[in-house]
Amino acid sequence: MSDIMTLRDPAYRAPTDDEVLQLEDDVTHAAHALAHAISERETAYRAGGQEVPDGVAASPDWQLTYLYALHAVDGIVRRLADRTARTAGAIGVNYGQLGAAWGITKQAARLRWPGAVRKPTEPTDETEPLQLHIAGGAAEIVQLPDARGFTWAATGADGTTSQAEQSYANRTEAAAHAGAFLALHTEPDEDNYDQAQL
Repeated sequence: MSDIMTLRDPAYRAPTDDEVLQLEDDVTHAAHALAHAISERETAYRAGGQEVPDGVAASPDWQLTYLYALHAVDGIVRRLADRTARTAGAIGVNYGQLGAAWGITKQAARLRWPGAVRKPTEPTDETEPLQLHIAGGAAEIVQLPDARGFTWAATGADGTTSQAEQSYANRTEAAAHAGAFLALHTEPDEDNYDQAQL
């Protein structure tokens, strides 16, 4: 557990073609499920007690519905990416590393996620709580009264809750311990893919 918050270099490998195809299949399935649920054409058939005919996906309105569903997926991906970049920046990842992971330059990463990474010399208002979202769980890091250090409270993706048993000298150290807790408390059936998102 002591090295869970130590950044590995490289942090990830390029996915295989099979892994990319599997991800595309998973996204396609999720977008199709949403399109089937929100399609006015399909809703009309179901409301009339009829079965949705084969080939309904060939209709122009269903294709627009599917495009709308893909747009929803895109929005979700962007929100998750923003949250993950801010979490990574809060626990020590720099803009160059964020940019490389997203396929953009360091400068573009700084523009995309302003304030996600703080320079060591840059003053910060550490009295504001810091939210971390790692491996499906969430933690909050807060400064103790009278600036006597930092503590954390977290709920893992598996529902396990915990809090710091001691105070930490700085917010980064508290975040590292909270992140380690979250990484250990993922969903029982999650595989290492989710844990690797640290």
